[in-house]
Amino acid sequence: MDAELPIRDIFAREIFDCDGNLTVETEVLAGDGIVGRVSVPSGTDAGNDAGMDTGNDAADTGNDAGADTGAEKAVEIINTHIAQELIGRNVFDQKEIDKALTRLDGPNGSNGRSALGTQAVFGVSAAAARAAAAALKLPLYRYLGGVHAKSMPVPEVSASAGVYLIPSGALSLRGQLTMCIEILRLTGTVSADVRKMLDRLEWAAERAGFQVGKDVTFGLRASASWQYDRERGCYRFPYEESVKEGDVCRTAKEAAAYYEELAEEFHVSSIEDPLDCEDWNGWAQMTGSLGNRVQLAGDALFRSDPGRLEKGIKAGAANAVVIRAGAGRTLSGLSDLIKRAQEAGYSVTVAHNAGETADTLAADLAVAFRAARIRTGYPCHMEYMEKCNRLLRIEEKIRGTD
Repeated sequence: MDAELPIRDIFAREIFDCDGNLTVETEVLAGDGIVGRVSVPSGTDAGNDAGMDTGNDAADTGNDAGADTGAEKAVEIINTHIAQELIGRNVFDQKEIDKALTRLDGPNGSNGRSALGTQAVFGVSAAAARAAAAALKLPLYRYLGGVHAKSMPVPEVSASAGVYLIPSGALSLRGQLTMCIEILRLTGTVSADVRKMLDRLEWAAERAGFQVGKDVTFGLRASASWQYDRERGCYRFPYEESVKEGDVCRTAKEAAAYYEELAEEFHVSSIEDPLDCEDWNGWAQMTGSLGNRVQLAGDALFRSDPGRLEKGIKAGAANAVVIRAGAGRTLSGLSDLIKRAQEAGYSVTVAHNAGETADTLAADLAVAFRAARIRTGYPCHMEYMEKCNRLLRIEEKIRGTD
C-alpha cells in the first residue's frame, strides 16, 4: 500500500433506528478534516439469526421505544479498545484494519459470532472505508469495487410481509422502481392470504400496463424456520389455520409441493427460506427439483456465516444467498463471503437488517460486490428509500462519466 494516511481519531455515539431503538453511529477521522461516518442497524446484533427479521420489513424487535439493543456497550468498546488499537494505522489499508478488528473480536469473531458486537466491529470497519474513499475523492462503491463495480442490482420491493416484486422488464433502476411503485399504488389493501395477495398484484400489474412474467415477477419470503413445528416435524401455516379453523401442518415434501404450485400459478421466480434452516436434506431435494426454475434463497439457512455457506455448497442446498450488511463482521469478511458464494454459482442478494437507519451503505456494497439483487424494503419508509435514492445516484455515475 503506497498511500499513507493515519487514522487520527475514532468516535462512536448512540442514535435512534427506524423503530426508535438505540443503535450505533461511528466516525473515523483521518488526515485534515476527513471523516467516514456509518450508522449500523440495531438488528445486526440480534443474536443467533444474524439480524433476521420475521418476514416483515418493519419488524418489531420486541424492545420498548428507545431500548438499548447493545448500543451503549458497543459505543464504549469503540471509544476505548478499538480506538486504542486503530489510531495511527493507515486508513487505506482495509485488510490490516479488519485483521486488527478480528483479532480484537477473539477466535469466533470471523466465524459467525462477535464477542465485541457487530455494531462495533462492522461499524468501525465500514467507517474506515468511508474515510479512505473520501480522502481519495471516490464514491464508496468505486473505492471498494474498483473498475469492476459497473452493474446495478435488481431491486426486490416489498409488497407485504411475505411477498415482494422483482422487476425485470425495465432497462434502468429508475424504471424498475417506478414500475413497482405504480403496481403497489394500484394494489390497495394488503392481504395476509398469499394467494389473494399474489392475485391482487397480478391484477394491479396488468392494470398498470405491465406483463406479469415478462416485466415483473414475484418473490415469497416464507421464513419457514419461524413456522416449523419441531415436535411434529412439519410446517405450520397460521393464516390457513385461522381461515379453516383447523390444523394445517405440511411436511417438507408437502411444503415444497405447495410452493412449486404457487410458483407455477403466479409467476413466482424467487422463494426465500421455504424450509427450516436445519433441514439440509429437504433443502437439497427442493433445490434439485425446483432450483432450475426458481431462485431458492437462503437467509436464515446461511445466516451470512462462512461455515454454514460451505455446508450448503457441499449439500447442494439453495441456489442463492441473502447477505445482510454487517453480518460479515468486517468489510473484508463480507467481501470474502460474497465472493465465495458467487464462485460456487450462488446468486447474491444484499439485504437490510431489522432496526434500519438512513445510512445508504447497503446500496454501495451491493454495487461494489456485484450483487445480483438488493432488498429495498417498502417504498413508503424513508430508511429504505434513502438506499433507493443512493442507487439512483450511483446509476447516473455508472451510466455517465464515472
